[in-house]
Amino acid sequence: MGREGRRAGSNNPAGEEDDQSSAADPETPESTDEEVASPGTSQTTLENESDPADSSQEATNGDGGGISIRDRLQTESSGGVFANKDLVRSDTIIDEDRIVGRDDQLGRVVDNLKPVLQNEGIPDMLLSGPSGTGKSLIIHAVCKQIVELCESQGKTFGVISVNCEGPKTADRAVYRLVKAAADDLGVDPGVPQTGVSTDQKLERLYELMREYYDGVIFILDEIDMLEGPYQEAEYNSLIYQLSRARKLADFDGPISLTTITNYADFMKDLNSRAQSSYNPDDIFFDDYDANQLRSILRNRRDAFKPDSLVDDVVPLVAAFGSQTHGDARKAIDLLRWAGELAERRGADTVIETDVRDAQEKYTENRKLRHISGISTQKKLSIYAVAATAHYAREHPEWIPAGPAFKTYQFIADTMDADQYSRETFVNHVTEQSTYGVLDFERRGKGRGRGVHMYFSLSEDPETIMETIREDSRFEDLAHEEATISAVVRERLKQFRNKN
Repeated sequence: MGREGRRAGSNNPAGEEDDQSSAADPETPESTDEEVASPGTSQTTLENESDPADSSQEATNGDGGGISIRDRLQTESSGGVFANKDLVRSDTIIDEDRIVGRDDQLGRVVDNLKPVLQNEGIPDMLLSGPSGTGKSLIIHAVCKQIVELCESQGKTFGVISVNCEGPKTADRAVYRLVKAAADDLGVDPGVPQTGVSTDQKLERLYELMREYYDGVIFILDEIDMLEGPYQEAEYNSLIYQLSRARKLADFDGPISLTTITNYADFMKDLNSRAQSSYNPDDIFFDDYDANQLRSILRNRRDAFKPDSLVDDVVPLVAAFGSQTHGDARKAIDLLRWAGELAERRGADTVIETDVRDAQEKYTENRKLRHISGISTQKKLSIYAVAATAHYAREHPEWIPAGPAFKTYQFIADTMDADQYSRETFVNHVTEQSTYGVLDFERRGKGRGRGVHMYFSLSEDPETIMETIREDSRFEDLAHEEATISAVVRERLKQFRNKN
């Protein structure tokens, strides 16, 4: 397969398809030679397995003994602290009475959507703020109640939602919206995923709206991730289309476009067309403080058996959460990890030590551990960004994507590795923001001159490079420091001269 033009598969939510199936994912061959046995090995395995069903249940331990997987799965643990572990999973959709610490934001969302019940117009909304501050939780909780109240009035309110981190392009996002509506209605999407234009997919979406819904809210979560391959981010065109959907679809009922982002200055990056049609109520969600986190965690105590949490556990988890991130999802995860650690030691009570051990597990350079486990191409992309930061003379906090991509191309040639397109390189890098490895932002170059993408690493660049070089495929890069340094400085010089 050629170097240029190969594209990485996207991170699809479970159960959703994309334009490229996982079977055709160009990253798959990178792990093939490590994970797939040779033909000879495979044949030997088959010859020695007289009964695959039986052999699949056993694994050999270090002493040569057998561990029965089925027995292990069916054996009850000696200790147990959980009554309903789903309540301390951060992705669980919870009842509205468990939402705490967000009265102002909840009230504004309710007031904005309430007119639907009288078939009146509803405003667009922008929900912004750090991760884990309740943005998605609140909009979906309110919409759930709106749907039920509309049903009691004999009306159908459509909640058509997509997380934009997966599709990456406007065309894929539109197809996901069509599929979300079709799944909600129990009908066929009516358009294929590929082979037809974005306009045809939009028209099918509008057709479903006219035929089945009395009112609609579009929810575009992680909207800033919808960048696409071009200089101007593709969320501009999607926002422009959906914010005018009532007119374009010839739809009589109320429509709202709600976008969700972690990026506080998101509106500044919209082009003039999108800004002219999208004027949302901007609702900001700030970090949770320790008191709010305590309330959130106490509202999930019934995830545990009675008396299985000692009194100090919830306040300690909340304190760790407020000190490090103010993210409710991470605090909830920390409480669950503490419970899991208690069960592993066979206890029926979660104690303060479990919380401290869980916090240590969370903070023990999880970012570097994450980097060690990503694919070769993603490591190569992150290495290029780290090298650009490390070898730059002035050690800038923000690294322009252009010189970093040129560095990526040089390092790929040095390693005789496949080169991906700039679009895929940027996607590989920005994806790591989800794991706290880096941050990124777009900066305008001036009127009519487009924008530049910049990256900022959250860990020391040299430490990141050393971590990646622990992979044997990268270890020889330690001998290329002088050459890579020269390339980085030349590319940065060219970038500065042009800009």
